[in-house]
Amino acid sequence: MSSSAFFFSAWDWKPSVVAGCLALIAVYAFLMRRRFSARAAAWMGAVTLILLALVSPLDVLADNYLFCLHMTKHILFVLVIPALLLMGLPPEVGPRFLRRLTIPPAVSWAAGIGVMAVWHIPRLFNAALASEPLHIAEHLSLLAGGTLYWWPVFSPFRELRLSPVPQAAAYLFTSCLACTSIGIVITFAPVLLYPAYAHPADAYGILATIRNQWGISPGLDQQIGGLLMWVPCCLVYLAATLAMFARWYGREDSDFVVEA
Repeated sequence: MSSSAFFFSAWDWKPSVVAGCLALIAVYAFLMRRRFSARAAAWMGAVTLILLALVSPLDVLADNYLFCLHMTKHILFVLVIPALLLMGLPPEVGPRFLRRLTIPPAVSWAAGIGVMAVWHIPRLFNAALASEPLHIAEHLSLLAGGTLYWWPVFSPFRELRLSPVPQAAAYLFTSCLACTSIGIVITFAPVLLYPAYAHPADAYGILATIRNQWGISPGLDQQIGGLLMWVPCCLVYLAATLAMFARWYGREDSDFVVEA
């Protein structure tokens, strides 16, 4: 199968995924009462990414052919989608119990980094590829862990956030170090850690295109996946750190204006 034919045909509109995304949109629209803003754009962006990650050809390639794209999905589920969901939640419409949801930063950090580390243990990762229920549990735990991770940073309630400097900056910097360590282990592993990608079943007939036209061998695929854990993850943490410094600077500038 050619690349164009594959990307045109390999869409799987799973009813549960579509229904879940529509439910997220409906609930948010009800809470917002038609008050759309940048927060709404963040929420809709998160829902769009969930949909694309689970019904588009990305999902087929990630679950059947390319470890590096599976890693891309994990990055989306832990670092990107949860952050957008929290940034999209306005404090005035958040459920009241959330205001009392004080999570120790160490617990949040361990949840976010832990799910990334645990699900890349080869035995567990390979088991999830072979079991649909475990695969669903993997996705849900990644989203949950990512949401817990970002809660002290992007909570809609200011009183529950870490101070931008130095607490949030240190929180994010140590996360970068942790993901870099995992990425290095995967990138420089002397053997294939995830053998399912070495000889996939090739139900879509795209394997020859991947190997010959795209030039992605199993070894290169694993190296790219490790580099994705290593570099783009740290770029996400860096972007969030810069946002924390901007928040801190804005707060300092605001205090200066008030005092003046």
